[in-house]
Amino acid sequence: MTDVRRGAGARRLRAAALGVAFVLVVAACGSGRSAPTSTANTTPGGSSTPGSSTVVDASQCTSNLTQGVTGDTIKIGTSLPLSGTYSPFNAILKGESSYFSYVNALGGVTVAGKKYKIQLVSKDDAYDAARTSSNVDTLINSDKVFGLFNVVGTKNNLGIRESVTYPNCVPDLVIASGAVQWGNTQYPFMLGSELVPYPDEMQVFVDYLKKNKPNAKIALLYANDDFGQSYRDTLKDLVNNTSLAIVKEASYNAEGSDVKAQVTSLAASKADTFVLGGTLLACPNALNAAHDAGWKPLIYMSGTCVSKLLFGLGGDGADGVLSVTPLMDPGDPANASSAAVQLYKNQVKKYAPDADTADGIVAYGWSTAALLQKILESSPKLDRVSVMETARTLKDVSGVGLQLPGSKWNTNKDDWFIGETFQLVKYNKAAGHTEKIGSLTDLDGKTASLAPKSLLNS
Repeated sequence: MTDVRRGAGARRLRAAALGVAFVLVVAACGSGRSAPTSTANTTPGGSSTPGSSTVVDASQCTSNLTQGVTGDTIKIGTSLPLSGTYSPFNAILKGESSYFSYVNALGGVTVAGKKYKIQLVSKDDAYDAARTSSNVDTLINSDKVFGLFNVVGTKNNLGIRESVTYPNCVPDLVIASGAVQWGNTQYPFMLGSELVPYPDEMQVFVDYLKKNKPNAKIALLYANDDFGQSYRDTLKDLVNNTSLAIVKEASYNAEGSDVKAQVTSLAASKADTFVLGGTLLACPNALNAAHDAGWKPLIYMSGTCVSKLLFGLGGDGADGVLSVTPLMDPGDPANASSAAVQLYKNQVKKYAPDADTADGIVAYGWSTAALLQKILESSPKLDRVSVMETARTLKDVSGVGLQLPGSKWNTNKDDWFIGETFQLVKYNKAAGHTEKIGSLTDLDGKTASLAPKSLLNS
């Protein structure tokens, strides 16, 4: 792609990029702590008995555990940006709705031997955490949903933690965020999605450096919030006692995207490696600033910025940038023959003909809906506690949506993170898509040990 930084076309494309970027972007943005700080339980999830294999304690629940199940219908609620600056994120909803329409046309999901149609109730929050909280109150108390699904944003989900935990016991399933806070055992009704946890990104990149650039001099740019802290603190821990060194670091205002001064300062360090722990337009802005400064380090960019638009906005500075992904890229011709990709494209074209099937954000919505089906169909009973317990004890889940071939997703009472198997990728500007580097990374069960404890228990 050509560098589209300048001119009226650039302004339009930059505006679009705010909303069309891969869903990982929203996972990080606005990740401040809006819920009360707490300390993790010694017994994960408040299990009723120390050492128990269960995670969810039904005795603490006072809600109607089958609310939202009527006849052959399960009502599920979600809140996401459908208006304002982030309105193009309705592409997530297009992917989700297409999958549910596809499944419903086949008779629905099967739980304990019975078929149920999925009724998805969506509400617009314009990516405002206060509106998310209001929407969730309405979904639970007025719309009477069974549970929540893929609510977008870290801060948005932090703001509803008290609403979904004991005694209400409302499943907040496959949250659209890779934040480590979903590993806080005080909140067993919250589960992240297949998005790669942020500390895992740093682990795979440090491993890459140890093998390919063992004496790397690293410059770090990070957002000044919990999201950025995940990258900064994990990276510092991982380079300790190695020949790798962080020679300079800088933070930027997480509410904005102006990073030129910071990148110019980092470039002056002559570091040969650049870790970009930013999100949204801060990513292409940083790539452009590095290119304009004549700085040509090896660059690792947050997985939250894996989007063909954001890569494109990075111009020449995006070529060769490393990142990660948990799903197949539907825009990569190498995946065109995949039965999963073909099913995805055919059904999305059928149920959402205006959606771009090459867009990773649509693919994410489709794949996350498929993961919800897997959770429901694996549950022995259709009630909130049984479904949440099932979500907490997934075993070797594979072939879900556009899940990477060979990938397996697991959870258990000691491991609350799904997206720990993923692919390191490099962006090829000439080809217009990412390319795989090496084999799958499997960090199953390791995220909690990598995560900054101040965030994990917050």
